[in-house]
Amino acid sequence: MIKKIIKYYSKKKHIICPDIYIGKGTVALLFFITLLFALAIWWLNHDLSLLHYWKDLPVDHKIIELFCEKTEMKKVVRQPVNTFSGIIYLIVAIIILKESQKELKNSSAEKQNKENLIHKIFFAFILLYVFLACTFYHSSLTNFAFKIDFSAVYFFSLFPLIYLSYLWLLTNNPKLSYISKKSVIIAIYSVYLIVCLLLSFFVPKGKEHIVSFVCILMFFAFAITILLKNPKKENVNYLVSSIICTIVALVWLKLDKHTFMCNPNSYFQPHSLWNLFIGLSGFYFYVFMRNEDNPKKYLT
Repeated sequence: MIKKIIKYYSKKKHIICPDIYIGKGTVALLFFITLLFALAIWWLNHDLSLLHYWKDLPVDHKIIELFCEKTEMKKVVRQPVNTFSGIIYLIVAIIILKESQKELKNSSAEKQNKENLIHKIFFAFILLYVFLACTFYHSSLTNFAFKIDFSAVYFFSLFPLIYLSYLWLLTNNPKLSYISKKSVIIAIYSVYLIVCLLLSFFVPKGKEHIVSFVCILMFFAFAITILLKNPKKENVNYLVSSIICTIVALVWLKLDKHTFMCNPNSYFQPHSLWNLFIGLSGFYFYVFMRNEDNPKKYLT
């Protein structure tokens, strides 16, 4: 099975490295932001005046014990490696925003798919929220931050469902006017926000992982439907990449919980690899949206 996947991707190298030409300025910006984030974590953890910064906020020690990384409760950034790994979400968000900016500048009003651009920009802001939530949680490990972190998981995992649902609505209503499409977008994102907020605040404690896993399974179900109906469409290969990255991320998350190959002092933590592959999953889903030439061709 693994050999078949490797053989498939070796024939389609552009799937692993999509034709997104990121300028040198953007690469330099991403490198600078990554370096600055790493230095900020180091500086915060070496500032003696910030010791015990989170001491007055409640923490669930049972949850903390699930992570392999050594937790330094006295410091501002209690899990520096897991915190730093969240930079992947910021990197992908910046790439999406930069590419969307190029689309706005280079595309004519007739050719530009404005509805699709809205989805991509919305996804970029979701990734920014995931980055902030991840940073807040792994820095503080507080109960409130735990809620925020899972809120970000719900927003991230449910977005593909919303996007694919939008494609389904377009397919089944091909004669929708521009105004009707705008109404559909407003309605579908209103439902999305309400559902995510309800899950964020009303999922019982201890059930968060189950709910997030169900959301991911629903994404798989929708994605597989796309794949089965459009097996030869080049664009769906990016959707396959997104699914594979998500599966790999889930494996690393499971390994982190079971402390497999665990070294608390290592710079390579299973949970940080979860962040990396979830970030890559988001990147490939964006490329899937970006390379969508005609949404109405899907689910037909």
